[in-house]
Amino acid sequence: MSKMTRAKGSSGSWLGLLIILAMCGLLTSSVGASYVKRCGHQLCIDGKPFYFMGANAYWLIDFVQRDKGTVDKFFDYCNQFGLKVIRLWAFNHRMPYAWGKYDETQFQGLDYIVDSAGRHNVKLILALGNTWAAYRSPQDFMSMAGINPAGKDLLDFYRSSNVRHFYRDHISAIVWRTNTFNGRRYRDDDAIMMFDAMNEPRCPGCVDTASQGVVHSFLQEMSAHLRANAPNQLVALGTEGYFLNSYESSNPGAGARCEGEDWAALGKMDTIDVTVVHAYERQLESVPPKWTKCDFNCFCNYLVQYLGTHQRLSSDFGKPLILEEFGLILPEYTIEQRVLLFRLVADNMQWMKQTGGPMVGAMFWNAAIGNVWDDGYNVYLDGPVAKPKPTPTPTSAPVTTKPSSGSGSTPTPTSAPATTSEPARAPIVANTETLTDFLRGPQRAACAEAAARWWLPSWTAAWAQTVDMTAMTTRCKDMTVLRVLLDTKQYIYS
Repeated sequence: MSKMTRAKGSSGSWLGLLIILAMCGLLTSSVGASYVKRCGHQLCIDGKPFYFMGANAYWLIDFVQRDKGTVDKFFDYCNQFGLKVIRLWAFNHRMPYAWGKYDETQFQGLDYIVDSAGRHNVKLILALGNTWAAYRSPQDFMSMAGINPAGKDLLDFYRSSNVRHFYRDHISAIVWRTNTFNGRRYRDDDAIMMFDAMNEPRCPGCVDTASQGVVHSFLQEMSAHLRANAPNQLVALGTEGYFLNSYESSNPGAGARCEGEDWAALGKMDTIDVTVVHAYERQLESVPPKWTKCDFNCFCNYLVQYLGTHQRLSSDFGKPLILEEFGLILPEYTIEQRVLLFRLVADNMQWMKQTGGPMVGAMFWNAAIGNVWDDGYNVYLDGPVAKPKPTPTPTSAPVTTKPSSGSGSTPTPTSAPATTSEPARAPIVANTETLTDFLRGPQRAACAEAAARWWLPSWTAAWAQTVDMTAMTTRCKDMTVLRVLLDTKQYIYS
């Protein structure tokens, strides 16, 4: 063993410099951190396969401004029900408000969420931008990048070199942020599992080769920038799962190709670690020959086949798959149907873990507590775990009028049907966002009309009825969504 020598006094000098750097937030350490990593078509944490149930909670970015205690309480409930991963926005109404400028109060709110998640051993997925108008839209990004969005559309957003420069800087501002509560940069915080380059990066009507090239180039550039600047976290695109030019028979309708997302091509990008899909009943379109819409039972059978296609492709790509959004809207559907859907997805997740399959996580939209506003999809974690007992409505007063001629008795009062009740919550206000001209609504409509002419005459020919809905209904008759989550927690994390 050779003897190593040091210049006199160098040890103390370097130690002092390291202390100064740490105090200034210029030095962070990943030693001892438990980052979620990609292991082939699975995820791993501390060298072990990681399968999970999770949820979206976009509202956290606002509620943290009002009451930080609500954030902590929410993560307590996440632990209770086995929600190991939560997804939310890393942007807000003033995050950013100009090129390189962010509202510090709002940014500190995100700091608190990240820190609280870490303290509660919950992982986060942070989406960095949005296709839709909520919070921060592509038009907002264009304006801040010095481009007037008037007369332009979403394809111009993806194409603009100014926007790309702005968006790269936005990514850097997030991942290099030093958390004001724990002193760690976001890129060095293992509470952050993954970044979505964008939320649902559609380009409606962009089905030609040139337009697809623009969109793919944007997403590849942003995901590469993410990977270079946040090497400890996973990178995904935030896609919905639509097919274009291949596997189109698996789409939820003829018009799905017109969303301009070629999921099978995007999944092959070497700049991403994880593929994601968002699946809702509202994506289903009316289908020929009678142009009727798939009902709930049909949707459940379709969903199994739809996810199966994505699972097989993800396995071929050698990448994990996350069902990043799913849910069922009330009151269009019933609470009982929502329970069935959650049970179906939970069964799929249990099968994935048992077989080592590629779908490593399922996240519903939207987990909430208290009086959080409700877009119809809220699952309240502070609700009843046991299904409330039916409570008959009080009987009406006896009828005192004289029986009609020919009647031999007085009519018997009747009771209203028994109902189950949930605690009073915020009123449901459905999301009514539509495809505007900027979001290329007319192009999408023209594309869908053309696509419908050659759409499969029998859409369901490509998949089988594999779910016994009668048996599922019997199995779930006494369940709540929270009961399903607790049951799944015991299996997935055992």
